Amino acid sequence: MHKLIPLVVMLIAATTATAGHAAPKPKKISYREASAFEAALLARNPPMPMPPRSLQVQPINKAEPCRLPTTQDQLDRPNFRAFWDGECRNGFAFGLGRDIAISDTHHLEEITVHDGTGDSWSRPRVAYDFVNNVVAHVVGGPQFPVQVALVEKMETTLGGFDILRTLSLTDGFGGVATVQSAAFQPQRHYVLVEKYGAIAFRFVDASAAPATDPNAVAFSAEILDPQGGGMPGNIPGGVAALRFANGSIGQFAVVDGRSQPVSLPPAYTDHLMAKYQAIQSAAAQADIGLQQAQRIEREYLFKACNGRSGLKGLDDAEYTRICHWRDQFSQAYQTASANYQRQLAELNQQAAAARQQRQMEEQFAVQQLMMQRQQDQQGWALLNQGAQMLQQQTQQTLQGIQNWQPPQLQPITPPGGYKVICNHIGNMTTCR
Repeated sequence: MHKLIPLVVMLIAATTATAGHAAPKPKKISYREASAFEAALLARNPPMPMPPRSLQVQPINKAEPCRLPTTQDQLDRPNFRAFWDGECRNGFAFGLGRDIAISDTHHLEEITVHDGTGDSWSRPRVAYDFVNNVVAHVVGGPQFPVQVALVEKMETTLGGFDILRTLSLTDGFGGVATVQSAAFQPQRHYVLVEKYGAIAFRFVDASAAPATDPNAVAFSAEILDPQGGGMPGNIPGGVAALRFANGSIGQFAVVDGRSQPVSLPPAYTDHLMAKYQAIQSAAAQADIGLQQAQRIEREYLFKACNGRSGLKGLDDAEYTRICHWRDQFSQAYQTASANYQRQLAELNQQAAAARQQRQMEEQFAVQQLMMQRQQDQQGWALLNQGAQMLQQQTQQTLQGIQNWQPPQLQPITPPGGYKVICNHIGNMTTCR
């Protein structure tokens, strides 16, 4: 749940691959094209889940018949033994109590209410798995598989301590709406599985995380193939959509593991968001439905943890373990909470610095644009002025050409007028 989604990484890569280049305009696709993958998955007919096999076991602390529900997995475990802290009626466990199942490899305890008939589906129950550090609040519906559930897992990894929560509502039509979150992570995962696992819609909301990067994904929506076509489940396909921290939107077609930008029809994006709203509505119903399990937990712990109760076959430390079991995580929780708050403060500072930097860059860009426009305006003004001067000079030149007249030339007359003088020398005569 807390790992980065591979599809989101792939889609981000698709959006940034053309960084610095003009991206082509996304291709518009029809509703039929957008819904083709979804329609293909819904055309499947996966088998309906079968109700769990009804098995019972006799608790070792009861002499009279007082059978408890159990599973084949528990019966097969080495040195398995069951206890019932409650009353018996008609040979079955009855009323408010605690079912304790212990073996060499597991330790489960369940606070529940039995009706004395052996029917175990509709009852509210709060299960503690002391080996795997899991607590589950469950209320069954009138028939299988309808139920609401809240599962909490205390988890310690290299990254530290966290509590992973899964809230789910299962209906009678093969639908499961799930909200997954963590105490010390800002993301929330919303998953809607339909038609007994034929198709799944997954939405990841990371908008609560400080936006240190404007290109970070704030929200994603995708369609999954839970069966995976023989491969590991939850294979993405069809179409997907992203909303980034800066408010921009990316829409993609996912085919054979490859994605390409597209423009989805508004009717199909409305269809996807209707699935998201359905999960949120189911989560609100689940919260209300779980109140019955929370109530019987409070009532039983008030009885078992008063210091005056006990159970034959279990010492007091084992019997009261459920009363203080969560205390072992208190220090780790406080440390993780302090670290998380410190990380959030640092991220908020980084986000604020990033916003300030972007604002400064935007202001600088605006100033540069205004200066460039001013310079352009000045340049155009000088150019216009030069053009006007050139036009004036041209007009003056043309006017001068039009008004020009050739000069009047007077004939040149030698002094004394024109005369012819002839000289005779011998037989030669020269005239000028």
